[in-house]
Amino acid sequence: MAVTSSPHVAVCWDVDGTLLLGGTIGTEVLGAAFTQVTGHPARFDAIRMGGHTDWLIGEALRDALDAEDAAAVAARGDAFGHDMIAAVAEGWRRRAGDLPAVAHTLPGVDATVAALAGLPGVVQTLTTGNVRVGATAKLTAVGLADGAIDLDLGGYGEGPGERVRVVEQARDALAARYGAAPPMVVVGDTPRDVEAAHRAGAVAVAVATGRSSVEELHATGAEHVFADLADPGRLVAVVRSTGEDRSRSGTGR
Repeated sequence: MAVTSSPHVAVCWDVDGTLLLGGTIGTEVLGAAFTQVTGHPARFDAIRMGGHTDWLIGEALRDALDAEDAAAVAARGDAFGHDMIAAVAEGWRRRAGDLPAVAHTLPGVDATVAALAGLPGVVQTLTTGNVRVGATAKLTAVGLADGAIDLDLGGYGEGPGERVRVVEQARDALAARYGAAPPMVVVGDTPRDVEAAHRAGAVAVAVATGRSSVEELHATGAEHVFADLADPGRLVAVVRSTGEDRSRSGTGR
């Protein structure tokens, strides 16, 4: 990591639809895990996955079952969720080798990550709905697991709670390492990313490289909305401005 002292800004990346696209492997992993844990096929046609965590996707698939089957799975409480997450993680260990053939970064991502890595006082991490092993597999497949993005500081979709939990998890990890969490800039492609950022007190940057349009993302109240990251200078400017705001407020160290 380039940052050795307390950073001025933490850039927190969503993965799917923001940094990269990974084909259908993620859905296949989730579906296989759900069937393994419940004995029932996963009905992805009955749920919306965008912006959800892997834990919440498991719950949504459970609730899409027939009432009797859903009640039987729900009766297991959090044990179902933990079993589901363990099965998803194991699925990613089996399927990680399939990713390089289908995964690719989105326009401007490589240059943007590199530009931010070159800024003093900036640390990059993840706030993603993926389990950690899945996120790591995806970043490795596209060449983003080279250290520019610090996976140890990330928030992952491995436990119960709403999407904001992954941002709070990253904030707690930053505070544990540096003594206090710096201002956070959360970059994501769904309204749920924006909502989670705001609930955690972070600046939201929304990019329309997933399934949400620029207009839909503007409606969320995100501080910044980009069609894509083809021009790295736009996000670099946001991050610099956020760091300058911290210095002016007297909270910098």
